[in-house]
Amino acid sequence: MTNTTEDSVFVNSIDSLFGQEITSVPAKWFSKGPPLVLGAKTDKRSLKLLKQKCHLGLPPQLRCAIWLSCVERFVHPHLPTAETESYGTIAMTQSIEAKWNLSLNAVFPNPSDRTDAVAPDFGLQQDTLHHLIQHDYKEWNTPATQSQSQLSSSSTAIPENGVLSLTLILCTVHSVLGIEYCPTLPDVTAILLTHMPESYAFTTIREIITDTSNYLPVCQKDYYSWCKTYAVFVKKMAPAHYKVMEQCGALRVEGLDPIFKRFFVTLLKRDDVLHFMDIFVIEGCKAIFRLSLSLLQLISKNELKSLVLTDSDSFWNEVRYRTLDPSFSFQKHLDNIMYPKFGKLIAKKQYPKRRLLRRAMKYHEKWAVDNMPIYIDQTPPKPMGFTSEECILAKPVSVRSHLAKWLPPSLKSTKLDLIYSTELHGRSLASLYNKCQRSKNTIVLVEAITTGNNNTTSTIGMFASHAWSVNPSSYGDGECFLFRANPNPKCFNWQPDFSGDEDFESQAVREQFMVAKNEFLAMGANSDGANGLRLDSDLIKGESHSALGFDSEPLAGFNKTFDVGVVEVYRLIREVDGKSIDGHNTTAFWDLQGFVK
Repeated sequence: MTNTTEDSVFVNSIDSLFGQEITSVPAKWFSKGPPLVLGAKTDKRSLKLLKQKCHLGLPPQLRCAIWLSCVERFVHPHLPTAETESYGTIAMTQSIEAKWNLSLNAVFPNPSDRTDAVAPDFGLQQDTLHHLIQHDYKEWNTPATQSQSQLSSSSTAIPENGVLSLTLILCTVHSVLGIEYCPTLPDVTAILLTHMPESYAFTTIREIITDTSNYLPVCQKDYYSWCKTYAVFVKKMAPAHYKVMEQCGALRVEGLDPIFKRFFVTLLKRDDVLHFMDIFVIEGCKAIFRLSLSLLQLISKNELKSLVLTDSDSFWNEVRYRTLDPSFSFQKHLDNIMYPKFGKLIAKKQYPKRRLLRRAMKYHEKWAVDNMPIYIDQTPPKPMGFTSEECILAKPVSVRSHLAKWLPPSLKSTKLDLIYSTELHGRSLASLYNKCQRSKNTIVLVEAITTGNNNTTSTIGMFASHAWSVNPSSYGDGECFLFRANPNPKCFNWQPDFSGDEDFESQAVREQFMVAKNEFLAMGANSDGANGLRLDSDLIKGESHSALGFDSEPLAGFNKTFDVGVVEVYRLIREVDGKSIDGHNTTAFWDLQGFVK
């Protein structure tokens, strides 16, 4: 919940990442209502004054309001200033929070799943994202009055609540906005959360992503194009640095991680990164290129000659050695190098303008396509949602996470709808068939209890591609699979035999997908007549053996027979509208070929 300053219509900053108190400093230039800057009689004058204040560094208590307002103004230049700056006012708080909650609930319909969510890395790699959370912000998690030299070894990086806020935003951006590749995004999100509630940070990111050409690269092609563009401007503006950086690999795509992946977090002090964010929200990607080019000038040509650089890390360590030095002043760097007064830079050394950057990045897109590797999003799928609080076996997040990973691609955006449970509908196959004959794709979860020297309980099951109903012969198809959800999760998909060595009988056994009799229910078979998973008619006893075609192991462990605890069957419904994926009403039945009748 955002607080307000006295007599001001603008929201105050809140630290959602570390939970620290935001320092309040005087800001006589700040208006109590739109426009943000006092003395701005026109939109053009207002923008010029606002840029000046951003370059000087914004008061911490105003960053939430100004960051969002600047992004809105930059992304929507055709809108009146009063309208874009209204996003930082109290009047917009309810709307911003409502939209955030709507997006969050769309991704996590079950609030209990939020605490176990895994953040997507957007191409940053999970190891780097973990290091970001655990180590890279350690200096940031200290009171403003404590210096870096006073940092204790017991200090942590991002606390649990901050990690949760960061994870929820990244998951929502990934699922709702459809962004898969944007390595800079985790750090940008973390920085925004230091002065914004979750709802405002998400809104700011949503607008940044809307204007892809001006803020961040949101696909692999754009990212590689940005890296190539930077290398070209280094060659033009600093030939001596280009030669050294080219030799040590600092101009390779992976060598530019401190700039384009980490948003200078590993190169600058905390206050300097926040100061740069003040500029970034009003300048966009031009500020990234300008700062990254200006930092090279911290190493003189004479110093370059004496450096022994073995790789890209050694080069950026030299930059880091200078930027983290107590004598380094980021404000002086801005005034003298990054934004020098007119006439200080000769024409050929001028920083690239926004229009030139766009043309260069567009030109290097072909190089990016030819040189970028195939990117595969390694983000674990979010757990499947469920519709009933009466479910038992599907409630653990780990079970639903693995089911989401194992389902066929066409069934990924679905959630679980309980249609049969021994706890609700009685313990009999007849009841199970009655409840399931209207649902084509179902997941059967079984609590397998093995007795003996070591009593164990496991959750095993099967995915059926056809409706369960009594049939005289086996049926189904190769989409069926067996699995063990807990412990030691593992999925066993059906595989055809391409060797041509199997006889007709073995082939028939291999294709015994689903068996539904009055006496038992089963999936998979082997030449001994046993099944991959089999339940008896009263759902009290079960057994699991290796199954030809599924190449499965006994699902319940070494004991091939087990006592049956809870049995649950779930149909799949669409996340978007809660309707059955079968596309038919609940009174329809399915025949052996999978057609409705």
